[in-house]
Amino acid sequence: MMMGGSVACADCHGPDGRGGRQQMMMTSFTAPDIRWQTLTAADHGATDEHEEAGAMEHPPYTEATLKRAITQGVNPAGEPLAWPMPQWRMSDEDLNDLIGYLQTLE
Repeated sequence: MMMGGSVACADCHGPDGRGGRQQMMMTSFTAPDIRWQTLTAADHGATDEHEEAGAMEHPPYTEATLKRAITQGVNPAGEPLAWPMPQWRMSDEDLNDLIGYLQTLE
């Protein structure tokens, strides 16, 4: 089971995965909605929230492309994710647990 350290997904995206406006040090940013239903929607990446977060329009996520986003910092089109999304190092088991959790969020 994955345990959050000093920074975890919920710190920016919220416990419900819906994201929203966040304050970090001297700046603010919009964390996108990371619920599975949103990530895999045909129009994902085309919302005002994603444009504000610096995201570009891209194909919907799959489990494989979401794993790449989390570990390599790129969206399904291979473009870098917006700051401040970090690249995470985690085991395949933790990645699968995380994706399984995102799939339960409504």
